[in-house]
Amino acid sequence: MTGNPKECRKRASQCADLAHDAKTPDLKNLLIDLSRNWLKLAIELERTHALLDEYADPATLKKQ
Repeated sequence: MTGNPKECRKRASQCADLAHDAKTPDLKNLLIDLSRNWLKLAIELERTHALLDEYADPATLKKQ
């Protein structure tokens, strides 16, 4: 599985920092939206990784 939630959170933080210093309201809103999307991606990746870990565990498969 590709995708690193920590990297996504780092990029979200970078976008939020840039939004703080944005020169125009439009740019600020765009950067805030990008930050939120990076955070959503991080959450989805964490959920996906957790599901993959759960179903990759042979003990979990026996319980089903």
